[in-house]
Amino acid sequence: MPSLDNYFGFNNAATSVKSRRLEIISGNITNASTPGYKARDLDFAKILKQYSMNGAGGGAQATQPKHIGAGVASWENVDSAITYYNPLNSSLDDNTVEIGVEQARFGRAVADYQASIQFLENKISGMRKALRGE
Repeated sequence: MPSLDNYFGFNNAATSVKSRRLEIISGNITNASTPGYKARDLDFAKILKQYSMNGAGGGAQATQPKHIGAGVASWENVDSAITYYNPLNSSLDDNTVEIGVEQARFGRAVADYQASIQFLENKISGMRKALRGE
């Protein structure tokens, strides 16, 4: 019988990654007027590549070549996927944070995080119904 770690593992990892992204974007907004600060973000393509390559950790296994493995171990090293990006408009103090862009990113990141929490709540609700026999 699969464990709860396997059942909730992906959702837990996704929520952790999205929470880390919110922290990074918040740091960008906080340092918008710090001279020389470089704006950062998470490269989700890099995270998913690590996740699929290191799909060890238990749970469901890939049954087709295009499936992603179900291991959660590779999600722990999210900071290796932090990237720096170039601003649309350069600043005199070499700061790459553009406050309007960061606020838009933050808004989207909050919506993504809330969606992850909703998916997790739906999974928990489904588990409760299954245990009750509904």
